[in-house]
Amino acid sequence: MNPSADETAENASPAKDALAALLAELRDLERALPPAAREHLARLLSPERLSYDTGIAADRIAELFAGAEPDTGDSKEAAQARYLARLVFLRATRLKRPMTRRLSGRTPRPYTYGEIARGAGLSRQTVHYVFTEGRQTSPESVAGMERFFGALPGFCCYTESEALLSQLRPIVKHLHILKTVADAYEHGLTKIAARSGEDLSGDADAMDEILTAVIAARRQQ
Repeated sequence: MNPSADETAENASPAKDALAALLAELRDLERALPPAAREHLARLLSPERLSYDTGIAADRIAELFAGAEPDTGDSKEAAQARYLARLVFLRATRLKRPMTRRLSGRTPRPYTYGEIARGAGLSRQTVHYVFTEGRQTSPESVAGMERFFGALPGFCCYTESEALLSQLRPIVKHLHILKTVADAYEHGLTKIAARSGEDLSGDADAMDEILTAVIAARRQQ
């Protein structure tokens, strides 16, 4: 039985409210940073980067940051359309690159359905029908394709709010940690862990640059 519109809105409300609160918290943290640190943070928050990591269009992410209402469609039909769109996005953005020097001049290309099937442990027919006819498949099959493309679990299923929360929460957590580290440096402590266990998808260097900029700005005060 499909949920009613009221039930759908009620279920989506926690993630929607959590995103609004997190964006407000992020803005407060950003305003407290010196200009040089804000420039490094902008790299982590660029709509293009967040689009790649969430499957949400860059212009839509810019709208959400500006206060647009996130899409709360959580009906079976909306979830189906979302997971298909995200799979198509993964195939369009996670391209196969030449593996040898001899082929290095070739342009990266989308993976074939057969390559996806082998990598995800699925039948080629299943992958073909998903991409060409939009057929629904099992959560396990979707998870296998997410892993194949190197996407985080839930990439194809998350609503707009859930997708952004999954990317912004680690950034906000690290900003709080870096504030603690900067405060410690200001009081003469130089040995304190500046990392948490959460992944920043290869952008930990940006956090190190933010910390360096914050400490440098405080020393100049």
